[in-house]
Amino acid sequence: MLLGRPLNSSLGVAAGPLLNSKWVEAYARLGFDVLTYATVRSTFQPAYALPNIRHVDNREQAAVVSRPTSNGDGATIAVSLGEPSMEPDVWRKDLRRARERIGRGQILIASVIGTPHLGGDADALIADYAQVAGWAAEAGAEAIEVHLATPDPFVEQPQMIYENVPLAARILHRTRTTVGVPVLARVGPFKTPRLLHETATRLAPWAHGYVLVHSIYRRVFDDKGAPAFEGAGRERADVVGAQTFTVASRQIAEMLAWRKAGAWDRAILAVGGISTVERARDVLREGADAALVATAALFDPLFAARFRQIRTAEVA
Repeated sequence: MLLGRPLNSSLGVAAGPLLNSKWVEAYARLGFDVLTYATVRSTFQPAYALPNIRHVDNREQAAVVSRPTSNGDGATIAVSLGEPSMEPDVWRKDLRRARERIGRGQILIASVIGTPHLGGDADALIADYAQVAGWAAEAGAEAIEVHLATPDPFVEQPQMIYENVPLAARILHRTRTTVGVPVLARVGPFKTPRLLHETATRLAPWAHGYVLVHSIYRRVFDDKGAPAFEGAGRERADVVGAQTFTVASRQIAEMLAWRKAGAWDRAILAVGGISTVERARDVLREGADAALVATAALFDPLFAARFRQIRTAEVA
């Protein structure tokens, strides 16, 4: 059960890999039951130039480009795409097709992000988030993931929108009062457990749940110490995959502990480094409402089949 809906399983795909309805349909048929349509915007946004994905070793101070692992279970990659999006007319029609192509016991979530414009203020960004969410809900999304783990355009010191709690709360409030489907807040890693608790508590009135932790945003270098991705503004990238599990699982455990303590009652969708079936089962056993994979789904499309086999064997 997730957001009041009965599901075949609590395993799904996080925002990122499911680029269009064909990807959604394929992974739905492979047995992933929580399907997140890749993040969409109110305007067309191209992806950064190639290369935009590099295999890395996630070290203490930064991520360093490395050789691909022979085993997909250990894959860790840096992603520098720039949050691309199709034209709204295109993705709205395609999202509708995606909704029609999933089966019973499955749910389609749409990930949405606001687009800041030159000279625009916070009110304009908030309205943009709500507009995209409204379009996605009209197109058939059964829940909206509000992408708040993106750079805050209104501050001098770098931070993510979810770290600007008043802005994040206003975005969620406007989205929640615009759409008639559940709203999920997508957040990233927090510097301390106290900040996680305070932020989750402040956002809880406007969110049906939380999605964390998709990625760790950090500097990425090649083996010579140069930026791994060419171009302005690409010194940092989203590091995802197996080596992020230590950070992500700790944040998820802290979130689950606060919920158990009665701080609030919201769904928790676990993401981040869930590279094996055992890790997926562990986060679900601890109390997460869903385990979402992304890098693992790309390297191992049969991940869900193995997840189901183990579950079936235990029931038998």
